Amino acid sequence: MPTANIFTWKDGRGWLILSGGGIQGSDPEAQALAKIPAGDPVAYVFAASDIEAGDQHLADLEDAGAPAGYLLDVTSEDDATLRAQLNEAGMILLGDGPNVAALRGGLVGAAAEAMQSAFAEGAVIFGIGAGAAVLGAYFVAAQGDLRPGFGWLTNAIILPTGGTFPLEDAKVQKLLIEHPECYVIALGDESALAFGPDGQVETWGERRLGVTLGTAYIPNAQEG
Repeated sequence: MPTANIFTWKDGRGWLILSGGGIQGSDPEAQALAKIPAGDPVAYVFAASDIEAGDQHLADLEDAGAPAGYLLDVTSEDDATLRAQLNEAGMILLGDGPNVAALRGGLVGAAAEAMQSAFAEGAVIFGIGAGAAVLGAYFVAAQGDLRPGFGWLTNAIILPTGGTFPLEDAKVQKLLIEHPECYVIALGDESALAFGPDGQVETWGERRLGVTLGTAYIPNAQEG
């Protein structure tokens, strides 16, 4: 697993990009599009919102010069379709929306395996808002409780802050009291944290982001 400073993330030839939201037409989105292997399509996973929001965002991407793309419903498609469409994608975009639990629940089994396979072969994984949150070790559910994420970024709790930045210290500290072995990344609108295949760690866009370490956090310790 690549490691840089306090960060350890999943091994692969692609880029892992985490954005706070408010992203359409922004600098982070343009930079993410530049990382897509030439000619490969964009797979837009819309489970956190609805098909209309996904369709509009995909149209905006194509207007900005993105390769042709398609919407992917990870909550209902069969395994063969999920594997085929995720494996051929140059970018897998995990869209934002209020239903983070549906997104987390849909990205299991064949979908999770295919996403990892695509990333290993060079696909960009671009999480926006809720899509970024589920890529941490834990995410904040709608009820406010912490639930297990995918752990693509080891020991991270990723908090999209929307238009509010920085977050109140009390909110961050509450999470780290529950999981002192973790750290919190707060991501503001039009801001992204990007991790490259050769250990690159870059901040894109408005750079409204912050990191707070838990009291028991050990840098570069991997999850069990």
